[in-house]
Amino acid sequence: MLFFDLALAPLSGYLFDKGYFRSVLATGSSIFVFCFFMLSLSGPHQYYEIFLSQGLGMGIGAGLIFLPLSAAVAQHFQRRKALAMGLLSSSSSLGAIVFSIAFNYLLNGTLTFGWAIRIIAFVVLGCQVLGHTLISLPQATSPDSTRDQDRVLEKGNTPVAVEPEQNTTKPFSGSDSTKKPVQPPVSFWDGAYVTVLLMGFIISLGTWFPSFYVELFAEQHGISSQLSFFAIAIMNVSNIFGRILPNWLSDRWGALEVYIPCTFLCGAIGFAMLGCTSAYGLVLFTLFYGFFFGTSISLYLPVISSISPNGADIGKRMGVALFPVGVASLIGTPIGGAILGRGYVWWKGVTFSSVSILASGCLLIALKLAHRSR
Repeated sequence: MLFFDLALAPLSGYLFDKGYFRSVLATGSSIFVFCFFMLSLSGPHQYYEIFLSQGLGMGIGAGLIFLPLSAAVAQHFQRRKALAMGLLSSSSSLGAIVFSIAFNYLLNGTLTFGWAIRIIAFVVLGCQVLGHTLISLPQATSPDSTRDQDRVLEKGNTPVAVEPEQNTTKPFSGSDSTKKPVQPPVSFWDGAYVTVLLMGFIISLGTWFPSFYVELFAEQHGISSQLSFFAIAIMNVSNIFGRILPNWLSDRWGALEVYIPCTFLCGAIGFAMLGCTSAYGLVLFTLFYGFFFGTSISLYLPVISSISPNGADIGKRMGVALFPVGVASLIGTPIGGAILGRGYVWWKGVTFSSVSILASGCLLIALKLAHRSR
């Protein structure tokens, strides 16, 4: 599911640029909710049913929704754009907290698995209907308004043009002030952009390991199963703040300037997972790691925007940039599990995760130095 959520961004971004914002949003929402209800029909020991409904269907639906929503929010803000995108990104962590705890209580109550899923699916349906009524695009940049202008021109109507003011200032002798320098074409695959893509792939190989394995690690080290379950919820709580506060700082100091120290802190704190052998250690680790894990997600697209030159296709760049992140998110956790092995040699898996994050931080420093030397 996570793979499709990110890997479909180039397709959904392309359709968004073509003016199909509402259509893509409605299609993705319908697929997501339909497959959510289909998940409630999954039988015991029928893994393929869960894979088709949740992994494939819900992943495709989420993949059609994610980037168009991010692009729509970004178009509404000229200042504090990173903060707005961070607030949007934090909603996924909030949903993870609410729905995971709600599902746990519903499933352990008098309801069956099917009805517990259906109740949550109805809540999701209501949220999506409300979201569709609230979301909009700025009129000046709306693809719909662009299509309306094209229809006017096709009918032969001539729009009213405002005459520019006459320039009464004489140009210097021997020069032609009316000529503008020709801007060279902007390269899509420039060095800075490719470096960030590589960084996004490497960091996504390691960041998901603690969130997938911290519960199992805690249970194997004698921590109660109830606290181990809520470790993910605690991580998601701090994840919310990690997606908002650094984004707010990046609007003041720059996305790359904030992303670099947060990436190194995320990798360094990852090693602390080996010390989560007590309840206090588990809570502290999930709080701190969850914060910087959220930062690694929420500041990725603002960094893409900050290193893109004037005239670059930002929407297309963001869509393509999410594809390697989706691939790494798909293969990173299984690779970490294979390194962990059947004997659960935890230091190997933790080292793989943290070193991957630190290596991505080194790429960001190299990118920063290259930009400074220009």
